[in-house]
Amino acid sequence: MRLEFLLAGLLVATLNSVAFANVAPSAETHANMGANIDVNKLTSIKAFQFNNSNIVTSGLPTETQFAALQQAGIELVINLIPKNNPNSHNDEASLVTRTGMQYQQIDVDWQRPTVANVEQFFAIMDANEGKNILVHCAANYRASAFYYLYELKQGRTDSVEFKQQTMQPWGDLPQSLAAYPQWKALIDAIKNR
Repeated sequence: MRLEFLLAGLLVATLNSVAFANVAPSAETHANMGANIDVNKLTSIKAFQFNNSNIVTSGLPTETQFAALQQAGIELVINLIPKNNPNSHNDEASLVTRTGMQYQQIDVDWQRPTVANVEQFFAIMDANEGKNILVHCAANYRASAFYYLYELKQGRTDSVEFKQQTMQPWGDLPQSLAAYPQWKALIDAIKNR
């Protein structure tokens, strides 16, 4: 009888640990686990989203926030806003490199995003695997969509929940993608390759 009680207790403990192991840790949990990026320094950045221990997405940081990004551990900034866009900094490359971070830019036209844009993004991400990366655009729409597609390329299982979580800045995703069919078409084109 006592052996059965001990085995039942062990089974319950095992089931509880398995159930909790599948819960995605919060940004605070990652910060406390020694994550690569100190997210506590970045929460004031527009549409900031913590994705994993070394990749974050956001809207456009202010000029002064680039120093905070570097202090938080970001090594590479990938800007998806086209050059000469009124929603960008005139010389973001120098703002970033002045702090010691690396900089890449992909001109992603909001009205006409292309498969070539996504492929360029994939190549940059693959070449910088393991680095602490910020992917940003004006409002974290382009950035979160590209990051979502990159995660799928890396073998992440797709689900409605994952897509909604990763593309959270879009709000009501079905409604937003209906309003911006060029983005739905791009996402479908990459997923169906």
